[in-house]
Amino acid sequence: MAAGAAATGCSGIDDRTDPAIDNPAGGGATALAEPATTLPLTQTPEYVASNTPCPAGLPEIGAVGVAEAALGRTVTLEPFLDVPEATVMVFDPTTAGGSRRGGGFVGDRRGRIWRFEVDGNRTAVLGDGPAADFSSNTAAEHDQGLVGMTVGPNGRLWINRTDRHGDSVVTVLTPRDDRSGLQGEFADLLAVPQTNAQHNGGALVFGPDGLLYVSFGDGGGLGDPHHHGQNLTTPLGAILRFAVEDRGSSDAGDWRLVPAPGNPDLGAASDPRIWVYGARNPFQISLDAMTGALWVADVGQQCMEEVTVLGLDEAGANLGWNSYEGSRRFVGAELDNHREPDFEYRHGRGLCAVIGGHVYRGSELEWLTGRYVFADLCGGDIYAVAVQPGAEPDEVWSLGVSTPRPVGFGVDTAGELYVIDIESGVWRLAG
Repeated sequence: MAAGAAATGCSGIDDRTDPAIDNPAGGGATALAEPATTLPLTQTPEYVASNTPCPAGLPEIGAVGVAEAALGRTVTLEPFLDVPEATVMVFDPTTAGGSRRGGGFVGDRRGRIWRFEVDGNRTAVLGDGPAADFSSNTAAEHDQGLVGMTVGPNGRLWINRTDRHGDSVVTVLTPRDDRSGLQGEFADLLAVPQTNAQHNGGALVFGPDGLLYVSFGDGGGLGDPHHHGQNLTTPLGAILRFAVEDRGSSDAGDWRLVPAPGNPDLGAASDPRIWVYGARNPFQISLDAMTGALWVADVGQQCMEEVTVLGLDEAGANLGWNSYEGSRRFVGAELDNHREPDFEYRHGRGLCAVIGGHVYRGSELEWLTGRYVFADLCGGDIYAVAVQPGAEPDEVWSLGVSTPRPVGFGVDTAGELYVIDIESGVWRLAG
């Protein structure tokens, strides 16, 4: 795998033979697991499970060509932004100067952020230089880098990156009044220590409730050797939910992120910031603006990739890792509260890591309305699937287009979709 692709993370590949990890024995737990003995790496349950051939009968992606499935419809990819090592982008919905600007922000894995504008021909033009540059304080190995970006309800730009120490940091930046760039001030509101450079997660979105959802992976290692996925005392392996406490100040430096009202009570020693847990590497999460559901794409370890559609009332859901990989048993104890994924597919035939996208709500490709558009890091092909929680997924459509190394998706204010590719920049899905 190319170094750049591994660095954005969607890992589950590079760590399968990693000898440089601490390996406690035993199954998942709600507190830090202490090994009774220290086993050699090759004897740990996590290592064995991570290197056992996948059983027969696991669901495959089984995609049908879109021309066959959708009565001759076609999709094309149009160049949109030429940004080397692009990892994140957002369109800016904020009104400036009495009129909506057609533009947004795009960032690369090294921590540089540019403003872009969109002309009448739907062509994006970058600003002359970075609007913000965190490259001197951003680690960019394996799954590290600038990995999350969103615009908050107050028009501020929120980002998630790994700093030079390798820890995840959520930062708030202030756009200028005309939205043409960013002011110099910023505030770091959250820091989460990471155990290594893999499985950092990093997506962040604001829900219709005004609360901030931030995803974190299990911290890496072969099969979650630290058992973070089922450990309720750590933010790793979980999606956190926050309320922004501004204390009546317009200065983001005065703000705090506090556990959101309605977060689950998971026990006396649990982290009150946890909304759901049991995740391996939820590198991409997205919100369906029409239904209010949060779509979680969680990268698998050995056999399975999974997508879970969570209602915002599902606080406390246990996504199962590392007792389960998707709906398949992995290691440790069985769970009586496992929230199974709504869609999953096995590795193989060039597939290895799900790159979550968005439910399509645009108009140019109206025949895709309601379908979840996603990709796989290794295959590069772009797919669409209709998923209803609690029901069998509809057939998967292959849209007939691909990029070399897709790492994420963007959505504009009209609901149209864009593919972010770390090797080839940003592309717009068109009819």
